[in-house]
Amino acid sequence: MKKFLGLATGLLLTVFTMAHHGVAFNDASSDYDKAATTEFNFTMDSNFSLDDINSTAAFYTDYFTVTTAENGEGHTVTFTLAQDDEMSRRVITRFFVSLEVTEIDVNGEHMEVNHFVMTYIMKG
Repeated sequence: MKKFLGLATGLLLTVFTMAHHGVAFNDASSDYDKAATTEFNFTMDSNFSLDDINSTAAFYTDYFTVTTAENGEGHTVTFTLAQDDEMSRRVITRFFVSLEVTEIDVNGEHMEVNHFVMTYIMKG
């Protein structure tokens, strides 16, 4: 019983101490057309530094550019595809994984990154 309680306590502490990084997708609306857009807008909370965002984005300039601006709640981040192709869209996943983002908020719904990319970024 002691081992079980110790394990449960350890798991709970791990869950509660993990940093939850907030990322919200700003473009989701009734007239959003993922196939037609080559620019994607996000809000990333202040747990992300502009340096981390920009240095991570520097690895992917063949696929997209990232512009950042500070806002009251963190940072506004805009991805602009270098070419409108499947690879450029797919590499956005790598960007988020590099920053340890696991979920993206879309109109209050938390979506796992891969599911989000398939639903809101990839054309097909």
